[in-house]
Amino acid sequence: MGAGEQPTQTQGAAVRPIVAGDAPGLAALIERCYGDGYPKQVMYRPDELAALIEAGDFSGVVAEADGSIVGHIGYSWPSSEATVVEAGTTVVDPQWRGQGLMMDLAVALAGLIASDGASGFIHFPTTAHEVMQRASLGSGGRETGIMLAYLPPDTRGRSEPAGDGDRLAVTVVYQPVAPAAAQEIFNPARYEELIGGLATSLGLERSVAGPHVEPAGGSELTRAFEESRGLERVSVERIGSDTGACVEELAGQSPATLIHVDLPMDDPGIDHATGQLLELGFAFAAWLPGWDGRDVLRLQRIADPTPDELAPDLFSPEARGLTEMIGAELSGRA
Repeated sequence: MGAGEQPTQTQGAAVRPIVAGDAPGLAALIERCYGDGYPKQVMYRPDELAALIEAGDFSGVVAEADGSIVGHIGYSWPSSEATVVEAGTTVVDPQWRGQGLMMDLAVALAGLIASDGASGFIHFPTTAHEVMQRASLGSGGRETGIMLAYLPPDTRGRSEPAGDGDRLAVTVVYQPVAPAAAQEIFNPARYEELIGGLATSLGLERSVAGPHVEPAGGSELTRAFEESRGLERVSVERIGSDTGACVEELAGQSPATLIHVDLPMDDPGIDHATGQLLELGFAFAAWLPGWDGRDVLRLQRIADPTPDELAPDLFSPEARGLTEMIGAELSGRA
């Protein structure tokens, strides 16, 4: 705990920044809540988790009561250039739910993230929990996307009813915690109104960087496969004339159930690349402000989604509207 940071007390639980010594207790909390089904497997490995905390590669807040960790929200930086952090692993012990502990964790987290120099955080509330969706919008957060079929079907708490085999969606929420620098972006024509409106509602200053161009030369991409999620992540570092073809080649080599492609919004070829990818069956997933120091447009493609996977339970009208748009794109009706 840093100088001047005092734990807050809520219903007998002290909320404070996480330290390396909390790793065993956090792993035990994850196991109590999820069994062995939580996709972020490092959360079950206390020694590895403690090393990440000690190195500053994983931060967050915990709630402690009677020597046990009973709540947690963590965060990490998506890249060394990022101006926002990715928050997640939001867990509250079933015996402590309904007492306002999750909101206390969220308030403490926002303060810690601001002190760490980030302008905001992006997190992914699961559609299995309306309370998490509702809480994510309670302090100025705004949904900037929906990632369908993002979580495997066994990503459910032990206290929750068994699923029907469908994968779970998550909302993508941007939460500002400090003023953010203005940015110039290239916004694909089909998303100009959507992203422009989101930026205005979040108080983020975005202006047009210049005209779109048809890209020339080859693309530069990186990829990473997350086996626990069945997810192939493709990051486009440079958009070329062959971005669509490169992504399709990678997709053909991957066993993934879903593929996410991140496009840099400081590249004037983004409109061209977006069109190529939509023709290949991709759809909007999210706008990620400041994700790697620049804004990122994430697209998604899902292998054989079920009707229920395309129609998750959503709390807000805005999230339902985004899902309707995404569904139309995935079906080729947009």
